[in-house]
Amino acid sequence: MEEQKGGLLLVMAHPDDESMGAGGMVLRHTRNGVVTHLICATYGEAGWMGKPIGAKPDDLPEIRARELEEAAAALALSGVELWDYHDGGVAQSDQQEITQRIWEHIGKVRPRVVVGWGPDGGYGHPDHIAMGACTDAAVAAMTEGERPALYHVAVDTQLADFYEQAMRLTGTSDGFTLRPQENVDVLIELDADEVMMKLRAIDCHKSQLEDWRIAIRDHPQLMRQGYGREPYIAVSSRSSGLTEKGLLGEFA
Repeated sequence: MEEQKGGLLLVMAHPDDESMGAGGMVLRHTRNGVVTHLICATYGEAGWMGKPIGAKPDDLPEIRARELEEAAAALALSGVELWDYHDGGVAQSDQQEITQRIWEHIGKVRPRVVVGWGPDGGYGHPDHIAMGACTDAAVAAMTEGERPALYHVAVDTQLADFYEQAMRLTGTSDGFTLRPQENVDVLIELDADEVMMKLRAIDCHKSQLEDWRIAIRDHPQLMRQGYGREPYIAVSSRSSGLTEKGLLGEFA
């Protein structure tokens, strides 16, 4: 079957990044017929949180692969590339190889837009930072006529405030050191239905649901405030802002 071209490509590090980090972006586009693909660099095998009950740490790669498959269905992704770089060790892997693989996949699916992590990694995660750098390099290596627009997942001040409030519900910081951007280029604000659809995708990643993500269900206004807000930085864009449908301008 010939690949559908001209859509959106996410390049992430772990299963759950696509839902927790960019689920709204994905849903807004897939619900409007934009073909969306995902590259996920690792199986997330280092993210053992003792869930589900009865499972063992050695089971986690299979569990998270299955969770990603379920989330991909919830988000209506057209394709998922799940790679097996070491969780927590992406920066120590062959950066040229990763960049080449991303470049080849961009050439295969030919997206109009690529979305990845920026140099802050959202909250400083080294896997995010490494994958973001490789993604930027892969896009830059495309010939100008073939080069897609590039956006970075971002955290602004209001979103950082949400995480602080949400984590306070259970008295934890979960290792987050958020690095909010003073200025963002695109802000996707989800309606109530979209927030619930994003929540269903997040809930597919049961092994990764921190206590605050469960506690927040009792605070629907706070949940909508945070899950309904997704800021992005436009690294290179052919069209500023959003369309009337709330899509990236490249899909006007």
